[in-house]
Amino acid sequence: MEKELIIEARNLKQYFRISDRYTIRAVDGVSFQIHSGEVLGLVGETGCGKSTIARTLAGIYQPTEGEVLFGNMPVSGKNASKEQRKKMQREMQLVFQDSSAALNPRMTVEKIVLEPLRIQKTTRDRAASRQRLLELLSQVGLDDTYLEKYPNELSGGQRQRVAIARSLMLHPKLIIADEPISSMDISIQAQIVTLFQRLQREQGFSMLFIAHDLSVIRFISDTVGVMLHGRIVELAPSKELFDHPLHPYTRSLLSAIHVPDPIYERSKKVIDYDRDSPLGTVLAERSPGHFVLE
Repeated sequence: MEKELIIEARNLKQYFRISDRYTIRAVDGVSFQIHSGEVLGLVGETGCGKSTIARTLAGIYQPTEGEVLFGNMPVSGKNASKEQRKKMQREMQLVFQDSSAALNPRMTVEKIVLEPLRIQKTTRDRAASRQRLLELLSQVGLDDTYLEKYPNELSGGQRQRVAIARSLMLHPKLIIADEPISSMDISIQAQIVTLFQRLQREQGFSMLFIAHDLSVIRFISDTVGVMLHGRIVELAPSKELFDHPLHPYTRSLLSAIHVPDPIYERSKKVIDYDRDSPLGTVLAERSPGHFVLE
């Protein structure tokens, strides 16, 4: 049985004009799909366009070219459906990298987590809202002692748990997690990634998970896209990509992964990638589900 298509990017381009002579091509012709219950991981170096894709999918930016479809209906450009766009705003939620900036410092945890209900004007009595609030806090590993706390009274990991609880309030079909662990130490990173994985498995939402760490991407993702200079250079099921990388840039990234073995680390060879080599123009399917830019 074919899974429901949740969101699709078609030849997505996002350019930022800095001056008459200089334009940044942050995203330069990216296409992919995310289906029901699927986790797509995007990985790549800083500045490759990962976060710009997240913001364009969410409607924060309008694409320069191409289009975004949510549930097979366009939600960007001239053909965008207003009703479908409103539906997307209810069914898609973002978890940002910087939890301290993403949470209103003047609001308590209770108000922050309940805020989606107020914004979407969802009808729900106070008792039911509070019950849902307590359930969500419990699911992310917090309790009712946090309800009256403000963001500056929480640790980074706790703030991110509050942000995750808020994102789940409206039972979303898709969560975009934009580098949600990059500012945390390694032990807290592991807790948050495990939390995301458990919640996704229990609640069945789809997810776009953006990160720098290939090990994290491998752990949490069903499908992985590798980005460079605003393009997806390789897209494949997670196991296939890590076992049989085809693009030279992917091979270079994988060869640089740290392994907790000092003997291996001393002897391993990191593959250099020639950044002056042409990226290619077409994402071609080399094997079923395994695409490479050539």
